[in-house]
Amino acid sequence: MTSLVYGETKGLAHCGGLFLLDTRTAGLNATQCSTSDTVQAGIHSVFGDIGYYRAKAKWSDDWTLTLKRDALLGSAGFTSDFRYISLLATASSDPSITSELTVHTADSSFYAGTVLGKGKPVLATVRWESKNKNDEIHEIEGDWQTSYIRKGFVVGASYKKHHFQTLLEQIHTTPVNATSEYFIKDSSQISIWDSRYRHDFGKSALNMQHVAVSVRSNIIGNSYRDGSTKRFMYLPIKSRLYYDNIQWENDLFEVDAKGILAYGKMEKDNRRFFETLAPNRLLPASVIQVLSFSFLQMNYLIEADLNIAAATLGGYFNPHFNITGNMQITPKAGLHGYYTYNDLEIEKKSETTSFIGYNSETEWWFWSLESTGLIASLGISLDKTSQDKSRGLSLEWNATQIIPIKIDLREKTDTKPAGKSSTKNPEGASPSGIFKNGFVSGLAIRYRF
Repeated sequence: MTSLVYGETKGLAHCGGLFLLDTRTAGLNATQCSTSDTVQAGIHSVFGDIGYYRAKAKWSDDWTLTLKRDALLGSAGFTSDFRYISLLATASSDPSITSELTVHTADSSFYAGTVLGKGKPVLATVRWESKNKNDEIHEIEGDWQTSYIRKGFVVGASYKKHHFQTLLEQIHTTPVNATSEYFIKDSSQISIWDSRYRHDFGKSALNMQHVAVSVRSNIIGNSYRDGSTKRFMYLPIKSRLYYDNIQWENDLFEVDAKGILAYGKMEKDNRRFFETLAPNRLLPASVIQVLSFSFLQMNYLIEADLNIAAATLGGYFNPHFNITGNMQITPKAGLHGYYTYNDLEIEKKSETTSFIGYNSETEWWFWSLESTGLIASLGISLDKTSQDKSRGLSLEWNATQIIPIKIDLREKTDTKPAGKSSTKNPEGASPSGIFKNGFVSGLAIRYRF
């Protein structure tokens, strides 16, 4: 890569990926390749990067839901580091723009700053497909685009070998309307609290982190035809997530403990046009007129509660071996024990208004998954640098396998007003399949120009 201006130049080319093997009902994979360059002249730096990013997630039942993100993105920005003030500004082709202003002491032992950002990115392309090709509408595909404003405040301090940092951030999104046949939009309030502490012991270090995230979001699906927009989906979601991590590390070992608690809730809204799902609004007017004598309206009102708890405890062993003066190889082996308990409760009310009357039926599902096991990981990295350390090549490969020892999956269903219920412990159902096939592998290549 050739820099546009003269100065100290550092570049990086990086490719990596996450691949979760597909199960019968679920799949997740992501890949990315990017290259970047930074030019520094005194207290000022100019940087830019361009990269290709691809991610895909799917879930299948009697239908298949797919979320996909496929984009070629570029960004550019600058930093200026004065004696007591630091500035940063970045613009991306998302499109988005971010600015940061930090005030600090001369030795950076104390600093405080603000973060402001604004953007209008496409989060994903959402696609729903029915297995029944004879359905009037058997496929829906639309972009999920959002417009956000990001505001944050960070404060940090260092005293001797102690380092503290706290970040408070608010992200507010507003709906983006489109003129495509189907599109997704949202209105969300996201609050983030991220606190970190580090203590350096010389040859080892202790790291602690606590993260709390609160989300209130209304996700809306719309259809657009003949200049008219109709709402066919309305998902009011509230969720909270708590994450804690404590880690001790040195040159050879790393021991860590992690814990996650997450809660999610979706409540039904009984107001007209705020139904959870209203598939009849997806139909063209000509079809609705034909069906109007026997099928005027069909709505689904859904309530859901999700609880997730997970914890891991273990460590890594990563010795370093010098092959030559400028080449180093580092194998890495890790083993963690895990425990997780998750439950999901869904109540669906189906309402049908026909020419001769009204019918309503309520269905209830409950799933619980409890699992205990091990997470084994293996990796290796090869690093080669030039004599003056200004250039270097790094190759890294890693793989992780979930080894379940106990899996207890239970499902309970109930239909009202008939009142029939059943409880079963299905063998090899999709949630347990995620554990059985939970293999992740990645390859990264980094080159510093």
